[in-house]
Amino acid sequence: MSTDGSRTEAWKSIALGEQAAVYAYGVLTAQFPDGPERSRAIDLGVTHARDRDRARAALAEQSVEPDSPAAFEIPFPMTGPASARRLAAVVESRLVDVYCAAVGQLEGKERRRAAASAAACSARSVRWGARPTAFPGEAEVELVASATPDPTGSAASGSVSPDDGASVG
Repeated sequence: MSTDGSRTEAWKSIALGEQAAVYAYGVLTAQFPDGPERSRAIDLGVTHARDRDRARAALAEQSVEPDSPAAFEIPFPMTGPASARRLAAVVESRLVDVYCAAVGQLEGKERRRAAASAAACSARSVRWGARPTAFPGEAEVELVASATPDPTGSAASGSVSPDDGASVG
């Protein structure tokens, strides 16, 4: 059974992670030319803003103010669509960890929603190019060379550490 303190911490982490995602999507969207990837990035920025607002509302019900930094550090230079996809994958992967941690601190409908959000973020991270991981919270997030899955399973990959100096998720 969760305590009010752990519930509060869960919502604070979710609000901060979602705010970081909103910020990151604002930065990375500009790297895409008009087209489906840009539209998806815009839509996901709106999705993360809605989820951030939901977390902030849960905190407001507890008379708690969320942490709200004005800006976040981007972990690597934005140089075009490839770096934008990489950032989106990192952000979504980090949110998987945030939501998985929240699952252990929430109960009932809130716990189910956090689990569903973790699953949604995981699916989005893979769509942006992250390799699927069986256990969230691993030390590294593997990224494939493109957002298109390689049917042979031999896609070139790189690696980005979740602790590579960024605070975007």
